[in-house]
Amino acid sequence: MTTRNLAHAGSAGLALLGLSLVLFGTSPAVARPGAAEPTIRSSLDGRLVLPHRLRWIAYPSFPVNFPGVEFLIDGKVVFANRLPPFAFGADARDEASGTVKTGYLVTSWLKPGPHEFTVRAKGQGAYRNASASKTVVARVGPAQAPHAQLAGTWQRDLATAVPPDRNSLYRGVTARPGTYRIAIDPRYLRVSGPDPSGHVKSDYVADARTLRVGGPVWTGDPHEGAWCDPWGPEATYAWSVSGGVLTLEAPASGDGCKQRGGVLAGEWTRVN
Repeated sequence: MTTRNLAHAGSAGLALLGLSLVLFGTSPAVARPGAAEPTIRSSLDGRLVLPHRLRWIAYPSFPVNFPGVEFLIDGKVVFANRLPPFAFGADARDEASGTVKTGYLVTSWLKPGPHEFTVRAKGQGAYRNASASKTVVARVGPAQAPHAQLAGTWQRDLATAVPPDRNSLYRGVTARPGTYRIAIDPRYLRVSGPDPSGHVKSDYVADARTLRVGGPVWTGDPHEGAWCDPWGPEATYAWSVSGGVLTLEAPASGDGCKQRGGVLAGEWTRVN
């Protein structure tokens, strides 16, 4: 698992690619003579309530300068994307199918109630002295608590290194052997390992028998990273607890993110 650069999505062995968080001042939204007034809008416009997970895409009317479109929650930059489509969670990536997949905004880590969701960017070229921003105030609901037996912190020792998935967008370094921990709470599933400088927060849904793990949950933490790709892939594990031991069994077809599967599948001992 790999931490990512806010200006460029980056990802899975707990290695740091480096965080480049560039904040710019409030420039007047003025373009060069003859240029149209710069504006920016997003896919959240008009929404009053946000679900657990959704795509958040910005639509600037002008060419965007580094660090790209910045996505802020309650005034804090959580992500930045310099490539169209300007999507929260990842840079653009064209798949063989011809469709563009992006990451997601996961709201489970936010306190229930209203929050400010802002997109902003500064321009380049004819718009080099311009900037624009747009804020939406929307409510998020309470996160769903995990099954009581599953909730808490679990630990296991990884005896063999797990290499990164070569064809994934987040091509991190090898997951080193050592002690790993899973912390499962209503916000996300958090995996940390031998490298203290990085961890992955994953979206998940759990019931009494299965644990479906999805893509990363971005909160603006400079040390958070991701497995494989911004959108997941999702994988459904069977889980059971006996005598303080959690067993995670990968899908019969395997986890589409092999490095994540190499770390998660197995027996975990409860820490608390």
